[in-house]
Amino acid sequence: MKSVNQAGDWRMHLRDMRTQNALREEAPSEDAVRRLSDRALMAAAQNPDHSEAARAAAAAELRARGGNPDPWHVTAPAFIRPADLARGDRLFLGWGRGARALAGWSAVCAAVAALAVLAAQQVAPVLARWAPIGALLLAIAGGLAMLWGMASLLRLKPARVALLRPVASAMTNAPLRRMIAAELRPYGHVVSLAPGERGGAIRGATDYRARASALSNLPGMNFNALLGAEAMSLSAAAGWRPLVLDLLVTSSDVIVVDLSDGGIWAQEALGNPDVLKRCVFVSIWGKLDEAEAALRAHGIDAPCFHYAPDGEMQRRAAFRAAILAAMRATHGVSA
Repeated sequence: MKSVNQAGDWRMHLRDMRTQNALREEAPSEDAVRRLSDRALMAAAQNPDHSEAARAAAAAELRARGGNPDPWHVTAPAFIRPADLARGDRLFLGWGRGARALAGWSAVCAAVAALAVLAAQQVAPVLARWAPIGALLLAIAGGLAMLWGMASLLRLKPARVALLRPVASAMTNAPLRRMIAAELRPYGHVVSLAPGERGGAIRGATDYRARASALSNLPGMNFNALLGAEAMSLSAAAGWRPLVLDLLVTSSDVIVVDLSDGGIWAQEALGNPDVLKRCVFVSIWGKLDEAEAALRAHGIDAPCFHYAPDGEMQRRAAFRAAILAAMRATHGVSA
């Protein structure tokens, strides 16, 4: 497997992931296969939109040219480097996060104070002389909000956190959203993948290329993270799900697996020992026993951290140490 942090020619490989109409046929012509480049053949052999016969023909043609038909991995480059991890938690939870939080909360407080002053003027016209104070507070709130937004948009070293979500349920959805916002978002871009197919799911090569390219767009992902706890939420049609899962797993600095539904749905990826080293397992409070039983059933010797309904992670220090250890395993950095 290509190193998860090696940029290489991933964009060229990604561009070649296109659906060839001629290869949708159950019996594709030999010319349709032979005219493809080596990279296009590699992609064609994996494209779920192509027929089984076409994928086999593409692999055979590549093999005949002396190429390797084994699956290739599209990997979006990381924004952090091994040397960055020498800073430990300070890279994500240090003064930068503190400055953003201070600017954000100060903006909220200034805006509330300004609204209170303006409301007081409406109730008691005699307080009209306070109008300049209200205007000043609004200006301060606007400036602080702009500072917070710019600091968030210009963040240069966010981690990419893959979150393998459980099956959606009323019990887990709200607590999971709170956990993402409180515990995962400070690390950088949270990109989630859920089992099943939802609206906006990846259903073809065009969708796949667009989402893969978006992962490496630092300003765009920073903007998405500014608007919500998750920078990107993914789902995929059944045929595309293995490729999307592989993209997310190989492109992320750490993989968080939520076992709140008592099962492990991404077994094809988690069966790889190198991937397991990069995983941190979590579960909602009340489902911890089931989650730990699922880990034992799959022969996985790893702790499972549980979070409360308000999203607060229990054993937070150990959880953060596990996140950092997983990132170091991703980047080949010793503790």
